[in-house]
Amino acid sequence: MHTDVFLVRHGESLSNVEGRLCGIPPGPGLTERGRLQAAAAARRLLGRGVRPTRIISSPLARAIQSAEPLAQATGLKVELHDALREVTFGGWEGRRTDELWAEEEFRQWCLDPESFSPPGGERLSQIAWRVGGLVRRLAAMGGPGAIVGYSHMHPLIGLVLEGRGHGFADQDLYTVPNAAIVHVRFEDGLLHFVSLDPLAAEAGGEIGVAL
Repeated sequence: MHTDVFLVRHGESLSNVEGRLCGIPPGPGLTERGRLQAAAAARRLLGRGVRPTRIISSPLARAIQSAEPLAQATGLKVELHDALREVTFGGWEGRRTDELWAEEEFRQWCLDPESFSPPGGERLSQIAWRVGGLVRRLAAMGGPGAIVGYSHMHPLIGLVLEGRGHGFADQDLYTVPNAAIVHVRFEDGLLHFVSLDPLAAEAGGEIGVAL
């Protein structure tokens, strides 16, 4: 028996548009484009025959708002889990990336978020472990149907790397666009990567790629 888990990156947020690092709840919400992307992701999941038995979300506003279209369509309540939140940015919280780029420490982190971390923040493996641990616990409970969760770019990149058996230094192999869907499967006590679907980001004929 296996459990399918679909984790969706939130739609475009105000922090994406501003290029601002925001990892502390509640954080900024979605833009109008982000709401369209979230609705498109819900349609894509349901169109693929995904029938969730539970919907989980990061406690940040942009993730909760992204979960709303699927919750409305299915009648399920959105469960908040701190493990799904974005990376802890520490001393960089709330700052703009174009300003931070002048700092060597930030440039090193962008290139290698496993060897380097934000001041007072998390490494990529730490993020992956907390997300992966939650997915394992919920999936191990078993039951029919799938779990759909809403999270952020760094947690999902970490989960993809773990599910594919890559080292966390290989993060440049992947990007997770706004509203993209990561599909993993929990089977025989192991987490397996299935697919990364960026097409769920389609909204109004566009694909959201704000990172």
